[in-house]
Amino acid sequence: MKRRLLLAVAALLAAGLLWLLTTNNDAVWPVRNTLHYRLAKAWWGWAGFPQGGEGGTLAGVVRDEGGRPIAGAWVLVSRWDGETYRARTAAGGRYRIEGVPAGRYVPVAGAPGYANRALGGAWRRTRIRPGAETRLDVTLATETPPVVAPGSDLRLSERAVVTCTAPVESRAVRQTVTFDNAGQPNQPTLYYTPVTATLAAPLPVLLTIYPGPADSWECASAPLAAAGYAVIAAGPAYSLNLERDIDELERLRQFAAGGEFPGANPERLALLGGSYSALLVERMLERNPTGASAAVLLGPPTDLFEMRHQLELGNFTPPFGLDRVLVALGLPDRQPMRYWQYSAAYHLPPDLPPLLLIHSRSDEVVPFAQSQLLADNLEAAGLPYELHFFEGASHYLLSESGEGVAIYHLTLDFLDRHLRLNASLSAPPRGENLSLWGSHSRRCNEILRSLRSLRMTSSTSQTPPSPPCGGKGTGGKGGKHSDWDKKL
Repeated sequence: MKRRLLLAVAALLAAGLLWLLTTNNDAVWPVRNTLHYRLAKAWWGWAGFPQGGEGGTLAGVVRDEGGRPIAGAWVLVSRWDGETYRARTAAGGRYRIEGVPAGRYVPVAGAPGYANRALGGAWRRTRIRPGAETRLDVTLATETPPVVAPGSDLRLSERAVVTCTAPVESRAVRQTVTFDNAGQPNQPTLYYTPVTATLAAPLPVLLTIYPGPADSWECASAPLAAAGYAVIAAGPAYSLNLERDIDELERLRQFAAGGEFPGANPERLALLGGSYSALLVERMLERNPTGASAAVLLGPPTDLFEMRHQLELGNFTPPFGLDRVLVALGLPDRQPMRYWQYSAAYHLPPDLPPLLLIHSRSDEVVPFAQSQLLADNLEAAGLPYELHFFEGASHYLLSESGEGVAIYHLTLDFLDRHLRLNASLSAPPRGENLSLWGSHSRRCNEILRSLRSLRMTSSTSQTPPSPPCGGKGTGGKGGKHSDWDKKL
């Protein structure tokens, strides 16, 4: 009897240990990965860090389930520290990655319209041999878009007027938003509209997703509303379950697209996110690229592998415990999928809407190279974007030198061209409020005045026929480019 009891206890302990080692429970895997990393670092400190030695080659063909080659697919291999080796398939679906350090890896692959795939797992990795070619053909399944159950019972509170003095003086009407979020209460959300409702047509919608509580960003939302936008402001709490938060944000977008926000135009919607919340916007665009007419990304992370690599190199230590979050994602040579899924630079649907990228070269949290990488891949894919770098400011692009005002006007100029003016700056669109259209030329002058004291570089690709503020662009691959330095 005693022996059987001991065996039962041992079996339960073994089952519990197996569960802890394999579960995807959000409360367990971050702790497991952090513990694994600390043990590995301790071992490497004694035995030496993995070096890899002479490189080898990984090559193959990426096909769909019908055996047809897929062009434009990415295949990526990451070392333990986030350093990556990658290639994009040509018309025949072939890829070839040379110089991969010898070792064992879990490669990842993906393409627009196809499900992301890890090629192996922590217990079954691909071996790269020095000086040799390893063949690895890949089959990608057609992606099934996630079905998000719609929210219900949308309610708005009484109207209240809020006033802000910076980055620009503004007043707006604020209402609290509540709805049934798949049986749960929604996270705090606010709705801002202009104080004077004199528009002849419904307002274009801006779904702003902040890296913190929406009410703490009120003076970012109010000026946008005062400029003639219906601003839905959300700020999901930091979480390692991003898909759950994205589902909630998608329900907000569905409400807007269904015309349930009063005074809002359901056919004209843009997304805005910065820092952590840019990950949510990027993923929303990957899941539903036609769900928005434009998007603004401020200081966005776009390649989590490279973020991890820079952390391991000691080139930066992000604040707010973000270094611990990167560690909790796991070693990227064994568990690459969490890095891959939220590395937007490699997930660019062909019907992606125009993007506005703004980043500070002094960003201490997300290196500005993250925006440059996304812009480079957008350029290679021939997709529409505008890229602006500021020499000063900080991660949140806030400063005492005027960058906040300049960013405000740049954002409005971009949104006006894609939501309000139908990309035409020469005449007011029919059915729109003429005073708002007339303010566009004044806003362009304000942009230039705000930037004259700043050092900023800018480029655009695949822009509408009229470059920002009607400036003349120079020809370039994939579209038009403009240089703010020349305008200043």
